[in-house]
Amino acid sequence: MNALLPAFVDRLLDQGSDPGEIPEVPVSSATGWLGPLAARILSVPNSGMHQPAGAFLAHGYVHLPLPAPGDRAVYLRLASHSAMEPWPILATSVVLTVAGTVALEMYQEVADSLSGRPQYARSFGPEQVFAVHPGTQCSTQSSPDGVQVLAAASTSPRIGTSLTGDEYAAATQRARWVLEVLAQGAPAGDRR
Repeated sequence: MNALLPAFVDRLLDQGSDPGEIPEVPVSSATGWLGPLAARILSVPNSGMHQPAGAFLAHGYVHLPLPAPGDRAVYLRLASHSAMEPWPILATSVVLTVAGTVALEMYQEVADSLSGRPQYARSFGPEQVFAVHPGTQCSTQSSPDGVQVLAAASTSPRIGTSLTGDEYAAATQRARWVLEVLAQGAPAGDRR
């Protein structure tokens, strides 16, 4: 599996969309992963953090590719603006909140999303996780300091625009600062 991500992520990516198929993830596995994950991402050689190939902007986020096994896709995802944005789910995906917050809204019908009437709404903070499945109608909104790791069950075609060199440099600099702070065990908002 992927040594970069906590072990429970693969279990969440392999689950079906039926509520009865939610895998049991022990609390001990789902906590304490934030600092070690930040340190692993910082130490990944040639992870794409130095080359803009594969980085893109979509759904209100800059996506920086990270190494992933097989047909999985893993991105470091940084907020590009703070507005609720539709997110078309093309593959089972897991979002690990690294810094800031991310609000998730799910809708039963397209009309509900257009009128801003979610069937389910929740905010996630650092070291919280959620999974979504293909066909889910949802939108997300990140705080301006939002950083997440997005893992997808397959490398579905990306929908978005490529980053310019300056946009990429700014995103990687911001990501590196957040990850360095977290790898040292301090909250991401704590500048020392």
